[in-house]
Amino acid sequence: MKSKELLFELIQSLSKSEKRYFKVFTSVHKESNNYVKLFDAIQAQKEYDEEALLKKFKNEDFVRQFSVAKNYLMTLVLKSLSNHHLKARKSIELNEYLSEIEILFWKGLYKLAHKRVKQAKKIASSHDMLHYLLLINHWERRIVENLGLKIDQHEVMEETEKYLASYNQQMQMQMLIKEMQEISQSTIKQTADAKQKVKKIFNHPLMKLKEEEIDNFYTKLDYYFLKGIGHTFIGNTDREFYYKKRAMEFLEENPHQIQENPIKYGSTVNNMLLYHHFHGYNDDFPMYLDKLKNINMKFDHTRSSFMDTMHNLQIGYYLHLGDNEKLKECLVEMESWYTGKSSIRKILARMICEYNLGLVYFYFNDTKNALRWANSCFNMFDMKAKKYRHDIAVSTLMIMVLIYIDLGHFDLAKKHMDWIFEIAEKNKYAKTEMSILRLIRDIIKIESKEFHLQKLNELVVKQDVPMINLDKDVLVFWLGRNLR
Repeated sequence: MKSKELLFELIQSLSKSEKRYFKVFTSVHKESNNYVKLFDAIQAQKEYDEEALLKKFKNEDFVRQFSVAKNYLMTLVLKSLSNHHLKARKSIELNEYLSEIEILFWKGLYKLAHKRVKQAKKIASSHDMLHYLLLINHWERRIVENLGLKIDQHEVMEETEKYLASYNQQMQMQMLIKEMQEISQSTIKQTADAKQKVKKIFNHPLMKLKEEEIDNFYTKLDYYFLKGIGHTFIGNTDREFYYKKRAMEFLEENPHQIQENPIKYGSTVNNMLLYHHFHGYNDDFPMYLDKLKNINMKFDHTRSSFMDTMHNLQIGYYLHLGDNEKLKECLVEMESWYTGKSSIRKILARMICEYNLGLVYFYFNDTKNALRWANSCFNMFDMKAKKYRHDIAVSTLMIMVLIYIDLGHFDLAKKHMDWIFEIAEKNKYAKTEMSILRLIRDIIKIESKEFHLQKLNELVVKQDVPMINLDKDVLVFWLGRNLR
């Protein structure tokens, strides 16, 4: 995105309440009136058009230095957002405290600065925010020295070293989280390579600690996340369940942390839902769905990602139940949400949403819409690398292959099947998976979908959902229709 479009992106991202607050925020400054006009004009645009803006405001003085005007407007919007969300996150509030502390220090108002330090330290301590505690500790030492108060330098150094040691642990755990994300973003399959990488993470000294030996809240939460996801790849379902559930409970035991970071809590609930999605739905599943729906997301962008997740998980649940009425309701709601929001989604989120939309239309035998979403999903896959979430790409291609077989378009079915084999061979799919793919390729070769149908069904029924790159549901739906 070009730098001149960043202001447009910022303004378009604002919620209704943020826009209202901006108008209130700028109303106290008469000189801001021209910038409010510019704000309104940019807000009204569907795509950024600078020439249209220059033409609209050709008689205004600020047009002579338009880049300056845009920078000033961006500063106003950011200041407005900062004020509006001051109480939304403790981190935002602490940034405000630190600014005030530094200003008061340089003005020589040490007593007031010390009072603000104590207030800030109380907030940072209660939320285990180590990086803020380090900064606050820095200012506290400088302020106390200028107040002429006696200070135990040894005690201060011990406190600082304690913060630094905990912060170092936290950063190491974050690096391990990144390593685990790289594994999970490639595939969800329990491959030998994935297991080896997870075992390497588990061999890190931090991962060998007992949970009660970790003091910092965020480090312990990451520890639970890593253990839960890691045991998914190792195949230890009991340990996987324990740590995923423990992460959710740990946050529920600290509701102030949920309020500060609802995204973390949403992720723990999502992990519990995914556990039951892959290991069998139970009576608790609707309860977890309700938890996800009721999380108070403070920013529209974060709410959007969890709405996507909720729809995807609901679709899986209603497919499992065979509840067609609920599934239709969810499909309409999800498609309306997905196409009607302009929020920025990562490619993975888009692929998952579009695959699930295609899958449901395939389930209802709506060929046109199933192909529309499947094509859109597959177009996001990198066929040169053939790596990143190849399981979604293969499942999406299979939807198209089976539709083309039904329609008698065996040339198109063969073309898409060839792509599946390229991806499967690149990623060394298991023998059983390759056997399933070869049976479908044989059906295409002799142009008869009755051929190998029973044998294919026997192979698919034997497959365990977490152990297959190709989504089992795609074949189950198709075989169900063709074996009646």
